[in-house]
Amino acid sequence: DEPPAPLLAALPPSSDSFRLILLSPKADIPSEQVRAVLWVPPSEPDRIVAMLDRHPEIEWIHSLSAGVDKLSELIKGRLQDSAVILTNGRGAFSSSLAEYAIAAMFHFNKQIPRCQENKRHKRWDKFVMDVVAGKTMGFVGYGHIAQSTALLAAPFGLRLVALRRHPERRPSDETLAATYGPVEAAAFYAQCDFVVCSLPLTPDTHGIVGRAAFEAMKPEAVFISLGRGACVDETALHEALSSGRIRGAACDVFATEPLPESSPLWECDNLLLSAHNADLTSDYFRLAFDTWAENLD
Repeated sequence: DEPPAPLLAALPPSSDSFRLILLSPKADIPSEQVRAVLWVPPSEPDRIVAMLDRHPEIEWIHSLSAGVDKLSELIKGRLQDSAVILTNGRGAFSSSLAEYAIAAMFHFNKQIPRCQENKRHKRWDKFVMDVVAGKTMGFVGYGHIAQSTALLAAPFGLRLVALRRHPERRPSDETLAATYGPVEAAAFYAQCDFVVCSLPLTPDTHGIVGRAAFEAMKPEAVFISLGRGACVDETALHEALSSGRIRGAACDVFATEPLPESSPLWECDNLLLSAHNADLTSDYFRLAFDTWAENLD
């Protein structure tokens, strides 16, 4: 299969310091010397393994995407004790994902579905409009995506808190009013009006937002999922949405993608759902290659 046209358009030209070789998923591994691999999902990790087998001189592997969970077996099996450097697209798409989180927040805060329904039925429903100032937005994980979201959220007068695995190891952040550790998770969730999960997928984060988390949230809470879908227990999420345990959710990522038609999440009217395209912007590949170039330098 040929790479998508936007990727080709954003592809940096070869220079005196490097030469790029485009390798389709089924093409033969090149015989000439290869010092680095640029992995573009959804290409299979097996291709990287084949490259490493053929070219032991490889020094660097870069994932164009920020998520490297699909490379977990490769990391544990081939890279953990090797000298090969692995980098990723961390930070390349944080701005667009932060915008999505803010849009999801206002989607529920301003009751956009209610406005649309009123228009559809020509109903003049002069309800009291809420504001976000003074409400609390909590971040499950406080990496680059969460930090970018916090920068957008702060000017709206939101109180910002974070749940982190090792809060004691992190420097203080003036943007945050408080930071909580895992044993304080219930207290963290209980105060949040908006919960933003942008965690990467690891053995420790798989299903970390589950029934206990949703039961600890207030009924007015809105859950926003931006990182990896498998960090969320979708059965527990469906229960929380369908029972009215929480106000609503916005999910751009899911454990299985595309989301199966059999998933009950499709039937939740209080779910804002997108197809893992919150960061698929017109400049997606340019941003990705800019991050690759920074690592190259």
